[in-house]
Amino acid sequence: MNVVTPIGQFASRRDVAVDGEHPRVVVADIASRPRGNARIITVANEKGGVGKSTLAFHLAVALADCGHKVLAVDLDRRQQSLSRALVARGGTAKRLGVRLPLPRELLLLQHSGAHLCQELARAGWDCDYVVIDAPGQDAPVVRRAIAMADMLVSPINPSFVDLGLLGQFHPVTHKLNGPGCFAALVLELREARAEAGLPQLDWLVMQNRKRRDASHNQGKVDSALRRLAQRFDFRVGAGLSERVAYRDLVLMGLTQLDLHRLPDLPRARSGANGEVRQLLDDLDIGHEIGGLLSRARLEQLRVKT
Repeated sequence: MNVVTPIGQFASRRDVAVDGEHPRVVVADIASRPRGNARIITVANEKGGVGKSTLAFHLAVALADCGHKVLAVDLDRRQQSLSRALVARGGTAKRLGVRLPLPRELLLLQHSGAHLCQELARAGWDCDYVVIDAPGQDAPVVRRAIAMADMLVSPINPSFVDLGLLGQFHPVTHKLNGPGCFAALVLELREARAEAGLPQLDWLVMQNRKRRDASHNQGKVDSALRRLAQRFDFRVGAGLSERVAYRDLVLMGLTQLDLHRLPDLPRARSGANGEVRQLLDDLDIGHEIGGLLSRARLEQLRVKT
């Protein structure tokens, strides 16, 4: 008989340390190190190809566009997708002679938890936000990035293949039998944070690259995701859909929010603009923006189409 594994009873599944980085060891080290006042948002999921870097790029740029000091950290030293997009952004601004909000950029080439903490303290000390783009794998530096985060954002593709990292489902009945490997890791890190007296980790899961012509299986995926959210205490948000507009602009280091500054480029698409604004709303950042910027500035951000 299939039995749903209660939270707190799955430690044996992931209790094996990765290169000596047991969740409690990771959190203890994080708690012992000084950190600035920046709010840390880590974009992470063990599966690749779910749009983590695109999401992290849009988030970092949107926060900078709102007037925040932002440090964008790329932990994927092989693909360097976030770092390349930000370098392209600086080049585009210079080539077109326009001023674009530009987050600080940090590519972490030395993959150790201690080095990550040191670099964040050095480069992000005076920042309002730090956005970390983690590679799609379980590694000590990724565990550190999750453990130190105030918010974890996990994009997934709308499929049961991706949901398998969050929950173990029966292949026929889709009954939830227990946490998947990534959910188990996050829950262990949450437990270790609570034991260390650190604030609760806010976890947001977003269906990314969702197509407008969704398959008949979409309803089952949505239902399963709601069950997972209730079971493992995370919020569900609407990510960025599969749009050519996003891919083409990212190659130039641009987002839809930049197009009002570039009259020679095609006009912004209202649907894409709405998704970027919804991203900030799902992250529960809108109220913080409202406290820092005038209403007129907020309306300027809502690009008219």
